[in-house]
This record gives sequence, structure tokens and C-alpha cells, in this order.
Amino acid sequence: MPSIPPFCTCTDHACACHPANHDRGCAPCVAKNLRQHEVPACFFRAVSPDKLPEDSDDWSWESFARHVQAHAR
Repeated sequence: MPSIPPFCTCTDHACACHPANHDRGCAPCVAKNLRQHEVPACFFRAVSPDKLPEDSDDWSWESFARHVQAHAR
């Protein structure tokens, strides 16, 4: 079974890019997100696990910017 990086906070274990489903670490997830102009979920969770309700399914760079602003320290 692949080793999940200790910093991985992704809860979508069904995703083919999740490190638990292959032996390539985070690279497939990051590559997929870059292609789709999105930010990986772990970046959002590093700021706060609480996404804005209006952005619950939005992983865009704009959504990430709103998330950071909403959870400024």
C-alpha cells in the first residue's frame, strides 16, 4: 500500500489522485489542479478547514483568495 505524506489532509480517498491510491505522492493531485486552474484542498485546509458556504465546491484560485481573506489571522 502506498505511503500517504504525513502532511496530507485530503479526505477524498476515492480520488484517483489521492496519495493513498498510487505511489507518486502529491504530484498527480498538484498537476491535476494546475491543469484545471484550481488549488488543492490541502492548501485550503492549511488556512482553515471551514470553507465559505458559497465556495463549498469551488476550488478556484479566486475561491482560495476569498478563503484566505475570510480566515486572516
